[in-house]
Amino acid sequence: MPMIPQARKLPSQARSRHAVAAILEAAARILERDGYAGLTTNKAAELAGVGIGSLYQYFPNKQALVAALHRRHGEETLAAVREALRLSAGLPWPAQLEQLVSACLRLHLAAPGLHRVLEREWPQFDAPPADNPLDAALLDCVAEWLAGGGLPVERAPRLLRMADSLIHGLALDGAPDEAELTRCVAAALTAYLALPWQGPEIST
Repeated sequence: MPMIPQARKLPSQARSRHAVAAILEAAARILERDGYAGLTTNKAAELAGVGIGSLYQYFPNKQALVAALHRRHGEETLAAVREALRLSAGLPWPAQLEQLVSACLRLHLAAPGLHRVLEREWPQFDAPPADNPLDAALLDCVAEWLAGGGLPVERAPRLLRMADSLIHGLALDGAPDEAELTRCVAAALTAYLALPWQGPEIST
């Protein structure tokens, strides 16, 4: 696996954080519209309304922008899962699972072009789960939800792997129907969780 491109530094003040957020949003919009080939640091700086020198303070090249967008997507996914669990608290676990799937699908369907770049063209710029604190936090969140519903916590890693594969495999092609995809993915994950528990599963 190639080394993941890194930002030069992290913004420390509100103004610099705003500039970095604008740069990342501009890069995301360009990737959504024009794909990876259409992204340049000059285009991102221009669309963000910052000088190219300001961009280079934080991102040495466009690969570092893509890596940063991977991290931003991880943050958004974790926030979406936590919010879905908060809003669905008290519902039966299959209904909660459907809310989780719906929240994650909306993230991808809102910008499928961006996520095709992140997940299919340059997935190697995303830190592997073993080294990614966002993935660890997401796993802990899902494991806590399973435990609260009396479901086998040991299934959390495979549940996440299945959800990731299904959502990326189904949401990024064509013009899918969100409601139908939600039912499809939620049904598959519900069936997996409803299987009789027979002890530890193989880690994936």
